[in-house]
Amino acid sequence: MINIRIVIFLLLSNYCVAQDVNFNLGNSKELNYYSEIPFEYVNGKIIVSVLINENKYRFLLDTGAPNLITKRLSTILNLESLQELKISDANQIKSTMNIVQLPNLTIGSIIFENSVALSSQDENNLVFDCFEIDGFIGSNLLRNSIIQIDVKNKILIITNDLKKLHLNNENSSKLSLFGQQSSPFIWLKLTGSKDSGKEQVLLDTGMKGFYDISHKNYIKFKDEKIFSEVANGKGSESIGLSGNSPESEQVRLLLKHMKIANSAFLNISTTTTNDNNSRIGIGLFENGIGTIDFINKKFYFEQYEHNKDLIEKYLPFSRTIINNKLSIGIVWDEKLKAKINYGDEIIEINGKNYENYKLCDFINKSIFENITVSEIKIRNKKGEINIITL
Repeated sequence: MINIRIVIFLLLSNYCVAQDVNFNLGNSKELNYYSEIPFEYVNGKIIVSVLINENKYRFLLDTGAPNLITKRLSTILNLESLQELKISDANQIKSTMNIVQLPNLTIGSIIFENSVALSSQDENNLVFDCFEIDGFIGSNLLRNSIIQIDVKNKILIITNDLKKLHLNNENSSKLSLFGQQSSPFIWLKLTGSKDSGKEQVLLDTGMKGFYDISHKNYIKFKDEKIFSEVANGKGSESIGLSGNSPESEQVRLLLKHMKIANSAFLNISTTTTNDNNSRIGIGLFENGIGTIDFINKKFYFEQYEHNKDLIEKYLPFSRTIINNKLSIGIVWDEKLKAKINYGDEIIEINGKNYENYKLCDFINKSIFENITVSEIKIRNKKGEINIITL
């Protein structure tokens, strides 16, 4: 399988901390609430309908970010900037955004009032444009709620009454909330061929995929026999809100066993990232029903299949988008490194031409899912065209 990694994760930078900015503002208008909300599931993204000033807008559910709206929506709502902030995306790329006070937001039957959001200063953005969304519902809006995500039935439940969810405490683990946006973190138990360890990771519903380990955390585990190194490569494959991650050395890894709450997974493939935090993404929720209890600081997970084997077939390269073109991201195969490089444009895969393919189809559709690549045609940085048989 080959995927373009879209990771939408925002943390406020130290610049924001120095200014004592608090995103944990606003509450639901109702004292007691329970709402079942249908959602769209678009290539690993949960998109819900949000009512603002009697108009419907599309928002992505992203527990790895604070509330965020597009520049277009900010203009429509005629919102004034309260403050300008520096933020970092999943690839540690810094940018500047505004803080705005939001009007009342209605999600399902619940009205949220007096909340704040980041407002993008960019007219165009690959993530906003391709998923046709107007913003993110972030962890700061949900910090006084309990949310249950059922990807199989495409239902999101938001409530403040735990009893209405009929959860099994044996399937729970501790949840910690950090920072000015109440980011949810959980603990994983990682087991390799000989050793085991624990890692605290961000629970990030805005991240496609199952598990990303930060390079910083991997270095701490490296001397233990927990992860198996499959390959090394230099390049970039993930796209954050502010663009591509910088070119860097990364490692492809295999983890034998992972335990989350009372659930177990086998043969987890992952690639190191430049981020400071490791993350569990929406791939977890594709394997069971997850409940994030921000109120009581617990995470519940009911796995569909115990000891789920997540083994993947490895490809010798990963892909990304560079200058609006499908491109080589990281070359993992040592022999292939003499033939293709980071940034080479991918013209064809298995004889199908992608030069004039719609850019957003690479982002919001799983057009390469479960494909077996036997041949690629590339254009290198010198303009030379080569056909490589894999």
